[in-house]
Amino acid sequence: MNSMEEAILNIIEKRYKRKYTGGIKVTKLGTGWAGYKLVLDLGNPDKRLIQISADLEAEDFLKFIEQELISR
Repeated sequence: MNSMEEAILNIIEKRYKRKYTGGIKVTKLGTGWAGYKLVLDLGNPDKRLIQISADLEAEDFLKFIEQELISR
């Protein structure tokens, strides 16, 4: 698990007061992009994957993810 994944798990735990136990993967976007893509595997047949991408540096991406979780 990389540091971005750990940081996002901490955000999820802080927001929902629970540990996330599903699959998580954070990857850098392709060449020419500065951002990241987050994939959460919920293990639910109706909502299997959540994918969130943004062309933001690491710190701004984490803030963006936190705002996305608040709005969902």
